[in-house]
Amino acid sequence: MGVMARVQDEVYVITSDRISGDSPSKTAPKRQLDRVFQTWTGEKWSAIAADAITFEAIEDADDYIKDNSARLMANG
Repeated sequence: MGVMARVQDEVYVITSDRISGDSPSKTAPKRQLDRVFQTWTGEKWSAIAADAITFEAIEDADDYIKDNSARLMANG
């Protein structure tokens, strides 16, 4: 599963390349993504973009990913 920060509107969110319903995997998907990325709510992954926690700077989102990587991957 890939976890990354990306811009959404004028803030940054944490997204996953895993599609809801897929089995957990530690490798990147072999198919092209044609669905909505999941976003991190602070507690779980959600397909609802409005539920995402937001960051004003990409560095803040990247730091959150570094500090919480085990939690992000465990909830994938």
